[in-house]
Amino acid sequence: MVTVREAKLEDIKDIAKVHVDSWRTTYHEIIPIDYLNSLNYKEFEDKWKSRSLKGVFVAQDEKGSVFGFASFGPIRSEQEGYDGELYAIYLLEERQRQGAGRALLAKGAEFLLQHGFSSMFVWVIEQNPSIIFYQAYSPERVAEDNFEIAGVRLKEVGLGWPDLSALKTLLNR
Repeated sequence: MVTVREAKLEDIKDIAKVHVDSWRTTYHEIIPIDYLNSLNYKEFEDKWKSRSLKGVFVAQDEKGSVFGFASFGPIRSEQEGYDGELYAIYLLEERQRQGAGRALLAKGAEFLLQHGFSSMFVWVIEQNPSIIFYQAYSPERVAEDNFEIAGVRLKEVGLGWPDLSALKTLLNR
């Protein structure tokens, strides 16, 4: 059973671990392994400690162990027609495809709606195998960009849901 709840300061260590471990498993064929191996739990903890946890949710199992998180808030880039953003959603590899991602996305959609947002946008590395997760909920492809990480040029696509209420309904079926 999955429980999704608001993140607390005590969750930061677990969030950092999920963040690093998920990057290593998700991007191992996309980003150089040396870069992924250099990711440091403590550095990620420090980054998370410097942020607000407003709009951050964790997925935990029946024993209370955190195995996933998602972060939502106001859009950070200019995207016509979009006001909310999914900043990140990561699950430990062994807990993927079991409904936790959907539950986190639903909680985030609800959060954004409660805070006056009407739409949601997310950037996804095009080669990310988890892009199919987003595509399952019929987003519009609204933007493209390129960036470099560890010497590798990557393409990211901007996916959006112009009607957040419709997405929430879809997620809660």
